[in-house]
Amino acid sequence: MAGEKRKSRRKPICADGFLYALEGRQIGECHVKDISEGGAMLVRSSADELPSRFVLAFSRNGRVRRHCQIVWQAANHIGVRFTGTGTA
Repeated sequence: MAGEKRKSRRKPICADGFLYALEGRQIGECHVKDISEGGAMLVRSSADELPSRFVLAFSRNGRVRRHCQIVWQAANHIGVRFTGTGTA
């Protein structure tokens, strides 16, 4: 089994997240299961396909947000890498 590849340790978190396309259109909601400096694990209620890059906001007003890239996906669980901050 391969060793841990993450550069920073993941911390459990229980937070709602709001997903936006890069151009700002809302594309859904999720639950943020764990988070680190470099990424997060998201859980969605549906396995609907997401774009490979999107914005994750931690509040509906989008004040705290991260640009994300999907690293892996298994059913409704998604691993993302943070690629920066920006506006949704």
